Amino acid sequence: MADEIIKKIELTKFNNEVALQMGLAIVEFAKKQNQHIAISVERLHYTVFLFVDDTLCSDNLNWLRRKANVAKRFEESSLRVKHDLTNGNMTLKETFALNPKDFLAKGGAIPIFVKDAGMIAFISVSGLKDEEDHKIIVDALKGKCIN
Repeated sequence: MADEIIKKIELTKFNNEVALQMGLAIVEFAKKQNQHIAISVERLHYTVFLFVDDTLCSDNLNWLRRKANVAKRFEESSLRVKHDLTNGNMTLKETFALNPKDFLAKGGAIPIFVKDAGMIAFISVSGLKDEEDHKIIVDALKGKCIN
């Protein structure tokens, strides 16, 4: 599976309306699957979309933040980073001196790039197993902005 992991989402444009549509698509997809998630779509400096299912606790907000920090820091999906760390026998703390209170290498955060502009945002999901958090983003956006 490691070779198939989406590292990033690349779009031709991104704005707050696109962020809203992405967030709503993932929430709708999760509801159809009877999955309870928390989701955030953030630009580099502020949150555009945030949803936390009523069945989840506030801890999920911290999971979203920590996974998103990994996607921002490494500019690739947190699941890809998790696999790279495992395959390289590395850790965020020992290899990169990153505090585990702020960084979590588990699936569920994917950076969003705009073609010819670089990383502009990221999308994060929490509430399921980490590989499922990653997969729900991919499955919900497949055909919409992920090919």
